[in-house]
Amino acid sequence: MKVTGGKYKGRRIKSMPKRSDTKLLRPTTGRVKESVFSILNNYLEGVKFLDLFAGTGAVGIEALSRGAGKVVFVESDRRFCNLIRENLKSLKVPPEKYEIMCMDYTEALKKLGKRGEKFDFIYADPPYERGYYTRIVNMVRNLDLLDRDGLLILEEPKKNPFIPEDEDWVVEKRHYGTTTVSFINFHPEEE
Repeated sequence: MKVTGGKYKGRRIKSMPKRSDTKLLRPTTGRVKESVFSILNNYLEGVKFLDLFAGTGAVGIEALSRGAGKVVFVESDRRFCNLIRENLKSLKVPPEKYEIMCMDYTEALKKLGKRGEKFDFIYADPPYERGYYTRIVNMVRNLDLLDRDGLLILEEPKKNPFIPEDEDWVVEKRHYGTTTVSFINFHPEEE
């Protein structure tokens, strides 16, 4: 797996070897990652970025490479947390530029909410088959984790996409093969 742009462009990051005891990892494809970051690229300098279900850390590392000020990685599997740490160390990312929360996403979101954290971008790539989308969206909104102009970005299966509950939200969907990416803004501009 390679970083596609920015400071670490072309650098390889490690992935977990395929083994039967490793949880199902469906990494964000290079095409999806490149497309999303080409949309966000001009808005990443100095931002706070949350990478939910971080896996190898590829999405958060891409954000750091392209200028994010700080990335919080959330991953429940300790093996992947160690892999994220190893990948960041191999790239020599300064420790003040990231935080790794090795815990369930609901615990992490609650903890971030209690700390009063706000993010410019939250990227969530949960396991497709478990239907986490509504819960993630509601928690992010109810815990007020996004800055006013922030975006929640959901990676989801094209065949079973997230349907927003609130008509006031601005949701833009982009399709990449079998994947849909939703860009959600809870605070559309006042007319």
